[in-house]
Amino acid sequence: MTTITTREAAFLLGICCQRVRVLLSQGRIRGAYKHKGFWKIPVYGQRKMPVVVPGTRGPKGIWCHQERKKPTIIHVNQQKIKKNGKRIKHDPLMTPDQLKPVVSVKQRNRNDLGYQIVLKGDCRIVYKPYQPLDCGAHLWIETYNPVEFVDTQFNPVTARRAYKYV
Repeated sequence: MTTITTREAAFLLGICCQRVRVLLSQGRIRGAYKHKGFWKIPVYGQRKMPVVVPGTRGPKGIWCHQERKKPTIIHVNQQKIKKNGKRIKHDPLMTPDQLKPVVSVKQRNRNDLGYQIVLKGDCRIVYKPYQPLDCGAHLWIETYNPVEFVDTQFNPVTARRAYKYV
């Protein structure tokens, strides 16, 4: 039986790692166990997905119940790069953390922004000048594998911000 980590389960389910840990502590992920302090989560079926037991109260869960059909799309926002350039001209002592994040990662209905990302696994670069994305991007990266944000000191996930908070 194949097992995965909490980060991989969060990616497959389309939820954050902390929510996966909460589900694990509640015993709601079938077959999960701890080995040397780390959670091991089994994946089942042809889709290779963890099985989450539904809760008895509250709204229905929003995690993915099936394999993803649309890839994660990553692109760099040129307008924000230009605005950051103007800000640097006016204040040359500005640190990288004070600049607006320009790397955009789009997954389903989420649009997160960060400074740097790490791609784990296969990806492809797509250039479609006659069929741009809804945001207007002509060049982007597509992947079905996990994408991890890092900040300017290469700390994981701390640079991830939802678009509405930037």
